[in-house]
Amino acid sequence: MQGLQVWNDQVLLRVSRDARLAFRLVPDDKWYGDLELKEGVIEVVGAAPASGLLYYAIPCVFESLVVRMEGRAVPLLNRVAGTWPTAVNEDELETYPYLHFLEERRTGMPWRLERWYTLAGPYLIFDSQQYFERACPRQGGKDWERLIVQLRQMVDLPAWVQNTAVVAVNLVSNGGS
Repeated sequence: MQGLQVWNDQVLLRVSRDARLAFRLVPDDKWYGDLELKEGVIEVVGAAPASGLLYYAIPCVFESLVVRMEGRAVPLLNRVAGTWPTAVNEDELETYPYLHFLEERRTGMPWRLERWYTLAGPYLIFDSQQYFERACPRQGGKDWERLIVQLRQMVDLPAWVQNTAVVAVNLVSNGGS
């Protein structure tokens, strides 16, 4: 798999342009993962289900999901599962090594996808911001609505490698919320 790499003293992460993800623990030579983004669906109270959400089907120790409708101050959905590790300072994430990708299309689902891969010690933090436009009943003179979905997934990579049956929290799945 060709791609960009980011590393720290515990993990080497490789991400390809098509979002395939693989990693190896330092100093081992064995690669794990070769994961691709999956497409999920989430139920949103007061709106049609949001389909097309891209996520990694990985065992998360922490995950958060926020769904906003453009023009509304209050999120339609704001869920958190798991526990943020105390060893990682959330306010200092930009100081850790990371990769950043931005994709924009004129059509497609989502039409804009921004994603970050951050390594904080043994943890991989995957952040994404996805923009969707979809048809809706005529409201205020427009026949479409724009959803903004923010997803954060945090994985303890060494724990996952040592025990693939690790307990995980996940808010997104192929079948729904």
